[in-house]
Formats: sequence, C-alpha cells, structure tokens
Amino acid sequence: MNTSSIRIIGGRHKSYRIVFKASPTLRPTTDRAKETLFSWLQFELDNKSCLDLFAGTGSLGLEALSRGAGHVMFVEKEKSLYKNILINIDRLGYEDNTQAICSDSFKWLKTNKQKFDLIFLDPPFDQINYKMLIKAIYQSNVLNQGGKVILETNKHTELELNNVQNILKDKTIGDVRLMILQ
Repeated sequence: MNTSSIRIIGGRHKSYRIVFKASPTLRPTTDRAKETLFSWLQFELDNKSCLDLFAGTGSLGLEALSRGAGHVMFVEKEKSLYKNILINIDRLGYEDNTQAICSDSFKWLKTNKQKFDLIFLDPPFDQINYKMLIKAIYQSNVLNQGGKVILETNKHTELELNNVQNILKDKTIGDVRLMILQ
C-alpha cells in the first residue's frame, strides 16, 4: 500500500502526522495553504462548531481541533478515508469533540439538522459544481448566523457567487485559491 502523510501544523497536536493511503483523487491541503487559512482564523476557532465537508484526510478539521475548535463534524464519502479519520480521532483523543459520517456531502446536507460556525470546503477540484455546492449549503441552513465558509478551489476555477455571500479573504497560493465567505 502506497501511503503518504501530512501534519498538523499548529496547536495542541502540532507535528502530529496524519498517515493516509495515497490516491490520485486525493489532494490534501498543503502546509503553506493551511498556515494562511489558520492565521486568518486564529482568533475565531475557540470553542467553535466546525464542519469539514469533503473531509478527505480530515486534515482541516483535525487542525481546527488542535487549535481550539469545540466540535468538528467530518463528512467523507470514501469508506477508506472515513475509517482513517476515525483512527486519527481516536489517536488524538477527540472522540467527545467529533462526529464522523460516511456519506455523500450533497445527500448529507439535505438531511442534516445541525448548524456550524465554520464550514471547511475542500472538494475534489475538477469534480464539483461550486455554484451548486454553495447554494446547497445556504439552502440547507447549516451555517449559524455570522458563520463563515472556508473554500479551497483551483486557482483557475471561476466562481459565481450571489450577492448574499461576501468574500472576506481571498488569496492564491501556488495552484490553490483560498477564500473566506460570509
């Protein structure tokens, strides 16, 4: 089995390695991009409720927990990645602060009743309609009042946002575009 790893870069579990089975469809957030994202969020994570939609390795949600988030819901449809998230939750002792669901993100949004302060969106770049995804998030009423969506896309992705969303932050790092929407 070809494995790869990424690390938690800050907080209580800084330097912890998240090991996962390498896959051509998996593109974990780079350390550089995570550093930018979490410097933007450094004063907004404390005890917040977060959703890691399209969780993949779980890296963004685990980073948020390491930096003080109160609760993270992980949603990942690929069973092997989902199981790997459960292993890392257990190893880091986050059983009481997390929930993990093995489900398609769009289907999960239609049935979910919980609300979140921060939503991490890092879907497979070339396999997603961002306009539909963002619309589904706002229609599902999954975001708390004043909540934020942290979006990661390919730098070439054209986004059509409606006038409900404000782009609070927007930065391109390599091939990745990071945004905070509110």
